[in-house]
Amino acid sequence: MDYIVMDLEWNQNPYGKSNYHNDMPFEIIEIGAVRVSENREILDSYQQVIHPRVYKKLHYKIQEITHFTNEELSHGKDFKRAIVEFLDWCGDDYMFCTWGSMDLTELQKNMRHYKLERILDFPLFYVDLQKMFSLRYDDGHMKRTLTSAVEFLNIEEDKGFHRALSDAYYTARVMQTMDYEKYKDRLSIDTFYPPRIKEEEIFVRFDQYTKLVTREFLSKEDLFEEEEVRSLKCNKCDKPLDVLIDWFSDSGKTYYCLGKCNEHGYVRGKIRVKKLEEDSFYAIKIMKSTDEEGANGIYEKQENIREKRRERRQRSLEKEIVVDEIWEEEEDDD
Repeated sequence: MDYIVMDLEWNQNPYGKSNYHNDMPFEIIEIGAVRVSENREILDSYQQVIHPRVYKKLHYKIQEITHFTNEELSHGKDFKRAIVEFLDWCGDDYMFCTWGSMDLTELQKNMRHYKLERILDFPLFYVDLQKMFSLRYDDGHMKRTLTSAVEFLNIEEDKGFHRALSDAYYTARVMQTMDYEKYKDRLSIDTFYPPRIKEEEIFVRFDQYTKLVTREFLSKEDLFEEEEVRSLKCNKCDKPLDVLIDWFSDSGKTYYCLGKCNEHGYVRGKIRVKKLEEDSFYAIKIMKSTDEEGANGIYEKQENIREKRRERRQRSLEKEIVVDEIWEEEEDDD
């Protein structure tokens, strides 16, 4: 299997948000990719400029960053032809590797706009090298720019940044230079097209956590009625946990829990509820091994949320008191 280290450049509406296309806010104007073998040797490359059909004039910021010209884009290839050619170049046995998750999302939005839907593999596993770099060198949450990562690893900067092929090349060089073997199993799952039926749901077990991507539900209530969603099980042995903190939410979008396995210790849970365009919902659930410090973090998060709610209730009560006093004063004046 080869890695297709991919990068995209895109344009956006030069006239602001008032006239942009909801289904495609960013239009791809260049595809760049580097083929890397399993032992991380660079084998081949692909590059193609795309002739824009939606946002035909370059946004001034895009022009400033990429140094594209409108004339250069006018000689580009039609998107449909380019994507067919690119996927043919990728071959049959490959995995995408990107710096962050946005490239795959925008690629599929552009493909959907041109009626090229669900062509990529499902489920779509890929390497998010930005996430792996953060796990190795930062805190696992920080998102460095590609430029910053290249500087951090002292990789020779023999090409300019912010063009698709050169950025794909630098991403491949980061892959070659960092401790990739240690993190190569930490694959990401693209959820642009979530599972539609029970049989399509995605469950993956990693070394320290499990991840479940559910099918679509018509409401959050239906979603949480699903046993696999609301249950608390150990990510190592799948046995039911002793519930220390049941599911609670900060905003109705992210839910947290804490449990303990008699054999494997503390396990913290996280559910992200995602809303689809059709007003349906799906969830990404992670159950992850943690230590006492991580467990205390869940307790603190729950208490912080409770405190914020108490403060909101107090402010609301104070407003009601002020309103009542104003009404009483007006009644006295009458």
